[in-house]
Amino acid sequence: MGVGLDFVGINPVKAHYWKAVSNGLLARSFPLATKVVASDKNLLQGQPSSGVGWAAVAITRIAMFAARA
Repeated sequence: MGVGLDFVGINPVKAHYWKAVSNGLLARSFPLATKVVASDKNLLQGQPSSGVGWAAVAITRIAMFAARA
């Protein structure tokens, strides 16, 4: 794939760098999306996640924000 990027005029190293930057920015929002889905009674057919699961996601999200600083 890197060779293919080179043929279309995109520097593969710069593309990899920007992919890593965007991944780092978006990765912190995934636990929040997981929490929203896991708390929805309609999506989970009346079996939303427990308070312990919600707390685990909240702790993970805080840890991800702290690791970035």
